[in-house]
Amino acid sequence: MFARQFVTWIGEIIEMRLYLNVPYEEKDEAKALGARWNAKVKKWYIDAEREKYVRFSKWILRDTDDAVIATEYIHIIEGRQKCWKCGRSTRVIGLGIGEFVHIYGETEDPQYEIVEDYVNPGEELHLAWVENEEDIPPRLLRYIKENYSVKTGYSKTIGGKCFANHCDYCGALQGNWFLFNEPDSPLSSCVDGDKLAEKMSRVKIKGIPIEDDLQLDWNIGFCSNDYAYLKYGQFEELVLSTDPENEYVTYEELYSRR
Repeated sequence: MFARQFVTWIGEIIEMRLYLNVPYEEKDEAKALGARWNAKVKKWYIDAEREKYVRFSKWILRDTDDAVIATEYIHIIEGRQKCWKCGRSTRVIGLGIGEFVHIYGETEDPQYEIVEDYVNPGEELHLAWVENEEDIPPRLLRYIKENYSVKTGYSKTIGGKCFANHCDYCGALQGNWFLFNEPDSPLSSCVDGDKLAEKMSRVKIKGIPIEDDLQLDWNIGFCSNDYAYLKYGQFEELVLSTDPENEYVTYEELYSRR
């Protein structure tokens, strides 16, 4: 698991790419700031150093005051728990991000931080989930649905539909609140120190290398023990790219609905 280098041999900073949701009537404003148009994807994007992302906060923070942009990898985190209905041990999964750019505050005065680790790439991993499956890139969503018992179903607890894990055997919905908010969850790193290594050693992690930075509308949790996922967990790289010469999946591939 190795991060890409951001500095060339002559010290030149490599520019990264981030796609934006820019309304047609605001395209000239985005272009004036340096955004470019990808005719194939039909989206505007930034091709710049990550420190400059904050200049485009009008579109990054359009519907929020707190945005997270995943870099290098996105993850699937897998554990097992006893199904409340049939009592069998079933797989459950969450999503995860490691390194990221955080942009927050008001669009008139945005702030940012870049969380990355060049020595130990992806040293921390943060558990995440979504209530709406449309918030997951389509290619990743297809992989999840094809390989796990995860789908949108009706939850009596919230009185409506939500995207959730279901039992591999009886199909019963496994509660999102427990899996992503309680320390007893098999996916959570929030556990006493003497039990941390043993618990995390049972967690499986698939790391998906990404070519383009991704703004993700995911509910992300942070815990002081988040280093333990990659320190003790069972990590493997999952390549979703269709290019045999590039393991990093592009925005175009991730958001293709074919």
